[in-house]
Amino acid sequence: MARIEKTVEIKAPPEKVFAFMTSDRMNDIWGKYMEGKWMSEGPVGVGSIAHWVAKPAFKLPGEWDTEVTEFVDNRKMVMKTVEKSKLKMTTTGILEPIANGSKTTYIEEYEVPYSVLGKLADKLKYGKETEKFMEDVLQNLKRALET
Repeated sequence: MARIEKTVEIKAPPEKVFAFMTSDRMNDIWGKYMEGKWMSEGPVGVGSIAHWVAKPAFKLPGEWDTEVTEFVDNRKMVMKTVEKSKLKMTTTGILEPIANGSKTTYIEEYEVPYSVLGKLADKLKYGKETEKFMEDVLQNLKRALET
């Protein structure tokens, strides 16, 4: 599995960042890449399902679902693609309190299909695009919470 990790410091407490990350306002930061919607009723927690639709700027298959598999309020959320999804991916958000706000870490682990050719394509293209996507998302999150 490929793994990419990015971190940003945000001048907002973890509670505020986490509340934003688990709300529909997250679509504000996905920007040109995708849109997501919580499909489960009630507050987000273990077992919650989200449905995602990629926009043309994001080089992933059109739609997929993820399920929250780990949830620690105001600290950590892990989501994995569900079995029927074409993608095999785990996304983790970790928040740590720091003196002036939150250290926010975004980790994406994904399995590239197509054996050797897929791994080559990942190194040459997809991995770089994913890093750019993650950097953009974290900067958008920072701007949204610091304004």
